[in-house]
Amino acid sequence: MNDDGYRINGSVGFSISAPQIDVDLEESDNFEIIDNRGIKFTEQEKDRLFHVLMEATNKLSLEKRIRCTIKSNALPHYGLGSNTAIYMSCIEALFVLNEVEYNQNDIITHSKRGGTSGIGINTYFEGGFIFDVGIKNSEQSFTPSSIADRNGKTPLVIHKCKLPDWRIGICIPQYIQNKSEQEEVDFFKTHCPIDKSSTENILYEAVYGITSSIIENDYDIFCKSVNTIQSTQWKYLERLLYGEALVELEQEIRSLGADCVGMSSLGPILFFTGKDIDGIIENISNNFPDVICYNTSLNNNGRIISYD
Repeated sequence: MNDDGYRINGSVGFSISAPQIDVDLEESDNFEIIDNRGIKFTEQEKDRLFHVLMEATNKLSLEKRIRCTIKSNALPHYGLGSNTAIYMSCIEALFVLNEVEYNQNDIITHSKRGGTSGIGINTYFEGGFIFDVGIKNSEQSFTPSSIADRNGKTPLVIHKCKLPDWRIGICIPQYIQNKSEQEEVDFFKTHCPIDKSSTENILYEAVYGITSSIIENDYDIFCKSVNTIQSTQWKYLERLLYGEALVELEQEIRSLGADCVGMSSLGPILFFTGKDIDGIIENISNNFPDVICYNTSLNNNGRIISYD
């Protein structure tokens, strides 16, 4: 998030097994998007997906359209990468229904995703861990991934690998309002670019902390690095979006024995690890009834395509 260097953007991230994104896709006379989630796409967001599908259809001269019904518990703008997975699944369904031969890059290209982070566009296929270094520094503005226009450029992946067999807790605080797309845009406009030294601190943790610990299956270093990242400038600014309510929940999770607690990109979801995830979740559910929790695993499997 600094423009005084060789590249902008970049990320480290991983796939989890829950909450899952469940999308039904079927042939239709016209494109239709039905969102049955508790928090739904706005009409503007539906229009954006519609235009992406129309552009792919026109470029490839496709005849068949799709109806997309979203039934997932993975909510938009909570830092779960749900929008990317939905876009890519819709594009892949178009290819399948129109009997078009395609590869992974075709899906990425026509989905228009990956403008800021390479996590979602890569974990869609195989799950796992991704470390990317964004794109070359240019005139591209700093914007959230939901609206970033990558102009045909995709983040450069430095390393991807299988994840260790670790359990992870996920906390979705429903009582904390997530940020709208416009609020995310305003956040980037207000706080980017951050200073170069802060960027270097994050990069140290991303390379020497998170990435190396995943490769070496080093749980202790992973936890130390996750905890350290939370106090870096960018994460600090993200956390300020949610105030004391998020801090209180995080402190509760730590007090119950979590080894590390991190916030998803732009939040407000918190993830944590610990030796007794079920016990931590039980206590959180008792003390914070409006928090949805999952005891899940790091995921080394990509999307699953099933046919009726």
